[in-house]
Amino acid sequence: MKQVSCSVVNKCLAYNPCLSRNYYQRSHTVKLQRSQAGQIILPRKLRKSTLWQTNFTQRQIATHCSSDLSTSCREELPSYLTVNVLKDQSCARQGIFRKVIVILNPNSGFRSSREVFYQKVQPTLELSGFMMQVVETAYAGHAHALASTVDLSTCPDGIICVGGDGIVNEVLNGLLGRDDLEEAIQLPIGIIPAGSENSLVWTVLGIRDPVSAATTLAKGGITPIDVFSVKRTQAGITHFGLTASYYGFVADVLQLSEKFRLHFGPFRYVIAGLLKFLSLPQYRFEVNYLPLSPRRNHKLLPVTEKCNDHLAADSSAEDNWVTRKGEFLGIFVCNHFCKPAQGLLSPVIAPKAQHNDGSLDLILVHGSGRLRLFCFFIAYQFCWHLLLPYVEYVKVKHVKVRPIGKTHNGCGVDGELLLGEGQTEWQCSLLPAQGRLLGRHRSASE
Repeated sequence: MKQVSCSVVNKCLAYNPCLSRNYYQRSHTVKLQRSQAGQIILPRKLRKSTLWQTNFTQRQIATHCSSDLSTSCREELPSYLTVNVLKDQSCARQGIFRKVIVILNPNSGFRSSREVFYQKVQPTLELSGFMMQVVETAYAGHAHALASTVDLSTCPDGIICVGGDGIVNEVLNGLLGRDDLEEAIQLPIGIIPAGSENSLVWTVLGIRDPVSAATTLAKGGITPIDVFSVKRTQAGITHFGLTASYYGFVADVLQLSEKFRLHFGPFRYVIAGLLKFLSLPQYRFEVNYLPLSPRRNHKLLPVTEKCNDHLAADSSAEDNWVTRKGEFLGIFVCNHFCKPAQGLLSPVIAPKAQHNDGSLDLILVHGSGRLRLFCFFIAYQFCWHLLLPYVEYVKVKHVKVRPIGKTHNGCGVDGELLLGEGQTEWQCSLLPAQGRLLGRHRSASE
């Protein structure tokens, strides 16, 4: 089928804006009515299609035709012609192109992210006016290195991550570790979910599949999101996150799952969880948290301030710190309600959390033992876990977690494992509204 550009349609329709919609007349031989000015004949296949126009029940209107077509005469065109007209217009206008860099993890999920992006996502983004430079990661930490060294002038409209929550976390930490932090923090991050865990984009933007993500990016818009920092106090190393940090059983499972990454993909968490459940150790922690006071107005502190400076801003409330010490099956510090994209029932771990509420949500699972852990995960599937007597839920501003004895001293942040050394202390602090996601939140679009 030959494509008819918008310019040809304009010449055929411009000679008489008030002309009836019956552009063509039939006689013994089908003849195309000619323009008195241009004398232009449309291609044979388009001429033949007019014979069937009475059978069309629905027609699409080319509302985005070029400026030389009279706006008072928006005529009905076949669907295939409408697509070509819109495509020509998206490439013809100047200044609508959005320059981004795409960081693609080819090993994410079931290793199908490359095929999904090039066949389903890239055509949609190109039609929407995106100018993309695609880079595929070659090793763990490659996305972090790219985000920390990329020339921001080459991608002024953002960085799009194709993968799971892990690659988004790498890009976030790469941007927040730059010297030109004030410019880097303004750069929005787009997400095409194609990994083992896509909780962030599913929870915040309501997107579960790559095609819907591409459509959301094409529509435009920015969603601000809180950022939290996890600092290893002794080493002075700070890591940033957007979803949650966790300690105890879940962090232990995350470390074990790395051994099965290449062979089992997303199912590695199930296998590692079963193995760790059968050999469940005891976890002992000392937890200190500063509860959120409803009377205090939270200032948007810049991300350039260190975590210690952030805590110093609340030095007047030091007496309000609460201490919990003993056995914990799990400790979760959530930035939003953490809805898993792959879950059949879509349970949420922190139902009161929001991505921009200026607070962290702390869940403490007290005690030890397989039976208690099993009951917690069953209740979690039905969102009943907060009703258990050994589960504590509180909204906080800061959290300090210190493993005791031989307890696993690792910390999971957005699917990435941070390992401690010796008596490690982890310190979580909130940086309100310092992140930016490409795409509009559901509440903003309604």
